[in-house]
Parts: sequence; C-alpha cells; structure tokens
Amino acid sequence: MYCRNERSKLIMKVIGVALMALVLVLFEEIKAEHSMSKQTEIDDSFYQKLEEGIDVNILIVGDSIGEGAGASSNSSFWVSLLQTYLQDTYSISNINVTNVSMGGNASYAGYVRTMSLNDNVQYDLAVICYGQNDDIEDFSTYYESVVRGIRRKYPNSSIISILESSQREYTGKMIDIQHICNHYGIPVADTIAAFNNSGKVYEDLSNDGVHPNDEGQKIYFETVKKVIDDNVEASSGKMKEVSALNRSVYKFDNFAWYGADSDFARVDDVTFVLNTSASGIMGIDYTYESGNNNADIYVDGKLFKSPTVTFDYDFSQRHILVVSDECSVENEIKVVFASKQQADGFKGMCFSWK
Repeated sequence: MYCRNERSKLIMKVIGVALMALVLVLFEEIKAEHSMSKQTEIDDSFYQKLEEGIDVNILIVGDSIGEGAGASSNSSFWVSLLQTYLQDTYSISNINVTNVSMGGNASYAGYVRTMSLNDNVQYDLAVICYGQNDDIEDFSTYYESVVRGIRRKYPNSSIISILESSQREYTGKMIDIQHICNHYGIPVADTIAAFNNSGKVYEDLSNDGVHPNDEGQKIYFETVKKVIDDNVEASSGKMKEVSALNRSVYKFDNFAWYGADSDFARVDDVTFVLNTSASGIMGIDYTYESGNNNADIYVDGKLFKSPTVTFDYDFSQRHILVVSDECSVENEIKVVFASKQQADGFKGMCFSWK
C-alpha cells in the first residue's frame, strides 16, 4: 500500500514536471513567434505591410491640395478616400494618417513641418504634394530637402511624390520632381496625365482652376491608389540609401526648432526674445493676417531682417518661410511684430545647417 502511494506521488510529480516543461516550451514558441512578427513589422516596407494586413502610419506633406482644398467635405477629400480604400482592401484595422500640409505654402514649409514634427510616430509612407506655390528658383533644393528630411527622420518610410494637376503641363518644377524621384527611386503619382486623360476639361475637375473639386479628388485618389497597388503587387521593399543629388541640400542636414511657446519668452504683446547661439539658414513660422504683415528680427541687438508681406485675402493663413540663407547668432534673437494679432500667430523659428 505504501509503495503504491509513493509510486502514485512519483507519477504525479513526473507529470507535473512534464506539464511545466511543456508550458515553458509553448511560452518560448509564442515569444519567438511574437518576436518574429515584430521583426517582420520592422523589416517590411509599407507595401509589404499592406500585403500582410499590418497597421500602418501615413504622413501627408503638402500645400493646399495636400490639405484638401476644393473638396466639398472631408469624406470626399482624396486622402480620406485613400484611407478608407486601404483599410477595406487590405483588411487593416488601423491606418493612422497625419497631415501637416499647409495651404499657400511652398516646399520649404514641408521640410520644416517634417523636421519639427514631434509625435513619436514612425511613418511607413510619406506622400509629398508640392509645386503650385513654389518659385522655380531653388525649388529643386527645397524639394529634395523634404525628401532627405523624411529619409533621415523616418528611415523605414516609403515615399510617393505627386505631380500636381494644377500645373496643367510638365513645367520646370515638375521636371525637377521627376528628376529627384528618379534619383531616389520614388514612385510618382502623375495627376497631370490623369487629368489630361480623364476625358474631361479642367474646369469640370476644379471649381477655381487650381484645386480639385470632388471629381478631381477622385482622380487624385485613383492615381495615388494605383501607385500603391502596383507596389504592393510587386512587393516593393524599402528605399535604398543614396547620396544627395544637389550638393546644396546638405545645408538642411541638421535642424533646430525654437517654439514660440516653449523656447521664446514673450516680453510684451508684440515682442518675443530667445537666448541662444545658432547659425545657418534661418526660417520663421507665423500667421499672415489680412493686409500688411511685418516682423522686425533683431540678432544680438541689431536689426537683421524685416520680412514684410501684404496678404490680400480676408482670412488669416499660417506660413513658413526662409528669412535668410545665412545667419549667425551669438546670444539673442528678438522678434517684434507690428500688432498683437500678428504676434499671437507666431509659432517659432528654426535653423538648418550642414
């Protein structure tokens, strides 16, 4: 009887040890699968993640067309149409879209908005939408700075560049974009060709001659969608690292942002002061009010620049622009606006350098 009880206890002990070992093995297998899944998410490109149904983050960097101007509602905006399509087609539960586009702005604003973005999100795709508001002078440098800024900040991100329909034809700026995209291996969403081949006149696709209306928004959506679908089908991998096309773009490799609320001290209704040392390309981010807009910028106690803009619209609009291609600050920057209203729209300043 005693031996039988001891044998039963021994058998139960062996079974317990075996079960414990089995649980540990299963745990390690689950952990390994989870680790492999996480590694897959890290290693995969945006297009491969779509193919596998993995959640993705998308960044839109552009002007008013990137912002959705011309759409009658948010649901008819090409970005919204694209987000819904990707969720439904690729059975993805969450597609996070961040849009830093700013109407009326040129591509330099896209560089600043990208570099100053601080949301701790690693983007899988960035869509660049510029050209309408840019001057041809230095356009290729500013546009390439957006591309390199995205590549540097989000090294795993894919990029799609849009050729804006509002150009109507392949202007020098559109040729510059194509040249840059060929160099970096970036697919192009050509809405110029899409509009021209739509069978409709431009006036049917835009209510103001620039921004796509709801029918035009559909064409933007279809054009970007095709680029994405084609790359998913090809299981396109991540972008490869390449050197700069334009050597002057190296001046944008480093970036520092000084926020109006976080870094500057507001000493009165119209004056902001920052104690710092900095050098390089100086930029400013502030809001244009209707009429004349003036900001006196002092560097180390001396008047450095007075950017003045006449804004001939009955609304306010945020703008980011280059103040100077070369500025050196030893101790202090002071910005004095013409009115409290203009000062209230001050967002900050930035420097970039090689």
